[in-house]
Parts: sequence; C-alpha cells; structure tokens
Amino acid sequence: MNPGMTSFNPYAAGQKIYGGGRYNPTSGPVDPTGYKERDRRLQVRRNALGAKLKAMQNKNYGSPDFGRYS
Repeated sequence: MNPGMTSFNPYAAGQKIYGGGRYNPTSGPVDPTGYKERDRRLQVRRNALGAKLKAMQNKNYGSPDFGRYS
C-alpha cells in the first residue's frame, strides 16, 4: 500500500540516514510550513484509513469508504 507519500518507513530498524550518509535531517534554518503540510497529509490519510476500518467492522458494504485503499 503506497498512497504516494514519500517518507521514512516507521518500522525500519536503526538510525535514519537522510542522504549523503548524514544522520542529521537539516543543516540550516528550517521552514515550519513543510512540517504542517506533512502533518496535514498524514492526518487526512489516517482519517481515510480509520473510516475504511470502521466501514469494514460494521460490514457496511455500500459505503464508499469500504473499498478505499484496497
């Protein structure tokens, strides 16, 4: 399941490596708008998956949420 999000695998073992062998994510000033956008996309995804699980548990086969991310 890949909804098009480019992020790190939360189940991966070990320290994150960001590129060029760096273990630090940034090397300069950070713009917080990127974090807000990422958090918004993750919340939308979480809400959609939660709606799917709720529809599946209730056996609501006619719901548009039932077939989401299948």
